Amino acid sequence: MDEQSAFGFMHRHLDEHRKLAAEAVLAGRANPDEYHRLCGVIQGIDFAKDVINNLAKRMEDDDE
Repeated sequence: MDEQSAFGFMHRHLDEHRKLAAEAVLAGRANPDEYHRLCGVIQGIDFAKDVINNLAKRMEDDDE
């Protein structure tokens, strides 16, 4: 698996987990504790995607 497909793989899986968490929050099915947990999950996924994007950019810049 090359770098681009690895980054794509990570993004697809993170996007799917974020979508599921966001749908649960938006549906209003979560109690307050679950709501806070899901918000933390969404924030964590967003942070992870930023780290992945930064790493991909650094690796791309190193290749030039």
